[in-house]
Amino acid sequence: MRITLLGKLVIFILVAGFSVGGYKWWRQQQNTRQVPPLNSNSATNDGRGTGTTTANAADSGDSTPSNASANQIEFVITAAKKDWVGEQVDRFNAQNGGKWKIVTKPIPSREAMHAILDGKEQPVLWSPGSPIWPQRLSEAYAPGHDNQTIVDLADPTGYRVFLRSPLVFLTTRKKAQFLRPLLGGTKPWQSLREISLGKIKTPWGGFRFSHADPITSSSGMMTLGLIMYDYAQRTGQSGTMSRLATSKEFFAYLKEMDKSLVYDKPAVGGTTKLTNAFLEDTSRYDVITAYESAALEAASKDSDLAVIYPNPTSVSEHALSLLSASWVSQDQRAGALEFMKFLGGRESLQAGLKYKFRPAQASSTLSLNSELEKFSVQGFQQNYTSTDLPPYEALNAVAFRWKKEIANARQF
Repeated sequence: MRITLLGKLVIFILVAGFSVGGYKWWRQQQNTRQVPPLNSNSATNDGRGTGTTTANAADSGDSTPSNASANQIEFVITAAKKDWVGEQVDRFNAQNGGKWKIVTKPIPSREAMHAILDGKEQPVLWSPGSPIWPQRLSEAYAPGHDNQTIVDLADPTGYRVFLRSPLVFLTTRKKAQFLRPLLGGTKPWQSLREISLGKIKTPWGGFRFSHADPITSSSGMMTLGLIMYDYAQRTGQSGTMSRLATSKEFFAYLKEMDKSLVYDKPAVGGTTKLTNAFLEDTSRYDVITAYESAALEAASKDSDLAVIYPNPTSVSEHALSLLSASWVSQDQRAGALEFMKFLGGRESLQAGLKYKFRPAQASSTLSLNSELEKFSVQGFQQNYTSTDLPPYEALNAVAFRWKKEIANARQF
């Protein structure tokens, strides 16, 4: 049978239609395979802090989290700890081959505490600048969570101190000759007030003192706490420190002491920024409060620097809190306990000496004493006297009033 021209045209149109339709169907199938489900996770890496990788890893097209994501352990730290902590995190992660992954996140202590209480941060581990922060977290967390203890400082499995660093006055060797008898004696804060008021004249003229903001910095909180402790001891108010927040006499005393206070951007920025600002230009301040670890690291490179230990002083701790909270899985807890055991190992603690921290449990073979002795001419010493900070509520109330009435009056 012969096919007419019209018939051939009809057949051609049908074949072309099937071809185009088939191609469109094939492309649709390919695109469907390439688009993952709407509830799948995507990996991110914000790189915040040494040894930090923040990730929610999942296979493309699979809504089930991978083992790496499930076993990720968030660890909130302070910026002052990032070097030693970052190094140990990298070592631990490498040794565990993906079984657990510690992820560090630097957040100032006060900010971290409030973020945990508000549910904005849900870390497994936390290392603030002072034990006052986990203690306060535990007190504030319990009432809204069936009296659950999120951190128990008396439980060695949930809270452990590894390294320490006392608070010191950091200055130059030339100025330390004048300041040491005053700030290193039994009345450091009274002496500081008298220098600020001009009752004691410095050989170089004006006087400029600074400490980090107690609202944003643990070292600032420690400095203010030592001033409160000293005042309460001398005025017989040790048992009623909460009254200092509303005491006209105490705030008149603080304002007199702070006549020489330099409250500038580095001070607002916190301990590390203030210390770095002084090291970059020692004429910017005559003396600041800083951690011994940072001061010793700097003094080992600059023989013109010197420290003075207030008596008593306060101590910053490299301590880890393992949080007991609903968001912490059993596997994360197991990994966190392994990490705490790892940090307590000799190699990790030995690395702490490299960053000029004192081991919490010193021994004849694990001690910072040789370094302290080496730079003793610059004021470093093995022994010091320390005290606990005032209760959090009293210290916190004084810090906020100090910020409002003293710090905010400074212009920079």
